[in-house]
Amino acid sequence: MSRTLRIARLIQVSLLLVLFPAATMPVFAQTRKLVYGLVPNSPPTTYVDASGKPTGFFIELYTRIMDDLDIDYEFSVATFAELYPRMVSGEIDFFTTLVKTPEREDSFRFADTAVSAGWGQLFVASRTELLSVLDLQNRTIGVVTDDRNGANFRTYIDSLAIPCTIVEYADFERLVQAVSSGEVFGGVQSNWFVAAEKRVQPTTIVFAPFRSYPVLSLQSPFKSEFNAIIERYSDLLADPDSYYYKLQTEWLGHERTETTIVPAWLIAMLATLLITSGLALFVIRLLTGRLRMANRDLERKITERTDLLVRSEKLAALGTLVAGIAHEFNTPLHVIMASLDTLRTTTGHDGIPADETSALEYLLAHRGQHVPEARADSRGRLRAIHARLVNLVPADADRLAPVCSELGILEPDAEVVSILKKASPELLSEVRTLTVRLDTFDAASLALDRMGSIIRALRIYAHRDQKGEAVAVSLALQIDSVLTLFSDRLSDDGIRVVAGYGSLPEYRCFADQLQQVWMNIISNAVEAMGEQGVLSIVARRDEAGLCVSITDTGPGIQPEHRDAIFEPFFTTKSEGTGTGLGLSTASEIIKTHRGTLEFDSSPAGTTFTVRLPSAGIIEPGTVMEFKESGYA
Repeated sequence: MSRTLRIARLIQVSLLLVLFPAATMPVFAQTRKLVYGLVPNSPPTTYVDASGKPTGFFIELYTRIMDDLDIDYEFSVATFAELYPRMVSGEIDFFTTLVKTPEREDSFRFADTAVSAGWGQLFVASRTELLSVLDLQNRTIGVVTDDRNGANFRTYIDSLAIPCTIVEYADFERLVQAVSSGEVFGGVQSNWFVAAEKRVQPTTIVFAPFRSYPVLSLQSPFKSEFNAIIERYSDLLADPDSYYYKLQTEWLGHERTETTIVPAWLIAMLATLLITSGLALFVIRLLTGRLRMANRDLERKITERTDLLVRSEKLAALGTLVAGIAHEFNTPLHVIMASLDTLRTTTGHDGIPADETSALEYLLAHRGQHVPEARADSRGRLRAIHARLVNLVPADADRLAPVCSELGILEPDAEVVSILKKASPELLSEVRTLTVRLDTFDAASLALDRMGSIIRALRIYAHRDQKGEAVAVSLALQIDSVLTLFSDRLSDDGIRVVAGYGSLPEYRCFADQLQQVWMNIISNAVEAMGEQGVLSIVARRDEAGLCVSITDTGPGIQPEHRDAIFEPFFTTKSEGTGTGLGLSTASEIIKTHRGTLEFDSSPAGTTFTVRLPSAGIIEPGTVMEFKESGYA
């Protein structure tokens, strides 16, 4: 073989050795650099440090991925409000974290896997007191322009009907300055940023759990590069030894510290620590899976707690609204009832001669001496009247029975028979007219009484101890108000009520809380029985205090459920029909009153027994030094 040929083959082999590794790497034909959008002041995820260098957890993660993939990139630093339209237009290609919404999916390509999860959170200046979301009424709250947390807060606060003034700021840094200086009362942002910001303090008002994703503008030419980045991210996530978890520990596990000079002795110490840490590697790998499961469980609980908070605040707002409506209806209702009584008493009979006036009044006085069931059964009523008249005037029973029935006289006596036998047509006509008018008044009175009882029940049920003070209440009135709210289900033909609690003394307690106990237990009892059954409520006083037992004739509690019924979120109801918080809440309320809540269940029914200590009993004639509850 000639020397020239040997040299040529050697060159071929060298080229293969050089080109083979390159063939195994993705090759991207970039016509320009990929533009990476960066918000400059969102530590610890993305920000620009004091030296002007982009840094943060996501910055280090994704730049390292792009370096590994040999993707050429550059940063575009601006506020989110400035970046967003440039991302939509394709001027900026890649952005780290964006919450997915239907409208945003029209402009961006979202990764399949979320890179962060959290919730919106309200924060206030240091040492600012905020007891409830209701304290935000007529306050000024700051949000970041175009930030999803701000939009979610608007939805949240509108759902509670709480008036707030919303002010927008260009970025999180300006919002923090506005809150800490008192320019606005509070601000809204992701809990990630709030937890890392030391100049303000977070509140317990959280809302709208979210997941955020890396995105690529649909106008960007870097689709294949984006897919490669997401694929590499998934590989790192699946490997517990990858640099993803090291960066996560460095940035999100504790505060970042920087050292410019590393002494030799420190290097030796670090080497020793690394060797020691290797012994724990096996344990760490075992715990990694459990940690991920715990994170998923935590996200689920965050969602549940947020839903519970929203429900609690809505119920509080609803209670205030119901109390106001009941108060506003109460006054016109009394006016109508007084007017009706006036009309009834002023009903005259000027067209009747004086000698027949007493006869007319006698007939009217005997009208309505009957039970409603008999009056509703016209045939049965006529038979009963006819049988009574046969004993009084056998000859005229057939003629007078329809007249008495028409006038509503169900139990005619000898005087009624005497008057009707000699009554003039004018007298009978006037009696008929007045009977119809009085029947109308009676029907209206019944309707007004029904409205009054419902309004009283609503006012009792909506009672709120805004200052958390103990008040003196009638437990019998509280239970009555709950039964009134369920009156459409309670009747002799449906669920029959057997009551024995009228002798209950007044009791010193947190009225709205104890009201919720009766509501939760009675509501469960009614639902357990369905359409028919017997609801028994019995109360007694003994040496220990008060004992109230509520019994239903439902199917009972299954044995396998009895140990869990007082646990939060446990429910046997179908999804969407119960929260699983009724009995757990009732149990906690009774505990705060130093009492007990017990139950006994069998296939024949269930009894819940509430025991309250005697210390809260108000003896008749006792002079109280605390605020009394009023239901007027």
